[in-house]
Amino acid sequence: MHYSFIIIEDLKENIESLKTDMMQYPDFICKGTASTLQEGISLTLEQKPNIIFLDVELGNESGFDLLENIRNYFGEMPFIIILSELEKYAKKAINNEICYFLDKPVNPIQLSLALHKFRKHFAERQSFLTIKDKSGHWFIQHSNILYVQADSNYSYIHRINNKRITVTKTLKDIELMLPKTFLRVHKSYIINITYIEKINTTLKFIMLNVKIGIFDLTPSKGKSEDQFPAKEIVMDVPIGEMYLEKVKNTLLTSKNL
Repeated sequence: MHYSFIIIEDLKENIESLKTDMMQYPDFICKGTASTLQEGISLTLEQKPNIIFLDVELGNESGFDLLENIRNYFGEMPFIIILSELEKYAKKAINNEICYFLDKPVNPIQLSLALHKFRKHFAERQSFLTIKDKSGHWFIQHSNILYVQADSNYSYIHRINNKRITVTKTLKDIELMLPKTFLRVHKSYIINITYIEKINTTLKFIMLNVKIGIFDLTPSKGKSEDQFPAKEIVMDVPIGEMYLEKVKNTLLTSKNL
C-alpha cells in the first residue's frame, strides 16, 4: 500500500529536510511542495493527497486558512500534520480537528508516531485490506478476515471461507493496516473481535466462531460457494502473557459487558 503526501512550507531548507526524513518510509510518496497559501490550495486540490504537512506561518499568511479553502472539496479531509515551533498554535490546531502537531525542527521519533497514527486513521476509514502476495494485489473485506497468524517474516491471513493468503509481511506491519475491530492477542496472532464467542483469561485463550458473526450463511441462488464463509469454523487462539492486560482492558471493560 502506498500513500501520498504534500508539504506546504515557506522555508526551502525545512522542505528538503522533511523530504529527506520521509525517504525512510518508502510507502509514502511525495506529490509536491508549495511555499504559499495559494500554491498550497492549488496543489492540494490537484493532488488530493492522503497527508498534508502544513506550516502554520506561510510568510504573512496562515496555514489554517488553507483548511477553510479546501474543506468543501473533500468528503473526507486529508490527514493534516501541522508544522510549527510555536505551542500557541496547539489549541487552535485541536479546534480545527488537526490530526497531529509536529514541533519544528521535526523530531524523527515524533514523525514516526505521526505516520503510525495516520496508518491507523487510514485503516479505520477503509472497509478492506489491500495487500500483495506473489500472485498480485488482494482486496480483502475486513469482515472476511477471521485472524492473522505470524510465521517468521511471513503472515497468513485466514479468511472466513476457510482459505488463507500468505504474504511477506510481519504481523506488526499488518497490525498497522487494520482497524480497531482487530486485536493483537499474542506475538503470533491478530484476531477479528467480531467473531469472538468466548474468552478465558485464566487459561489464556479466546474462542472464535464464524457462526456467531454477522453473515447469513445460507447461499442464495446464483452465488457461488466461494462467496460464503464455511458453515463451521471454531478455534481457540492463545493469549500471550504480555498481551493479557491489553486483552482484558479492550474486551472486558464495563462498556463491553
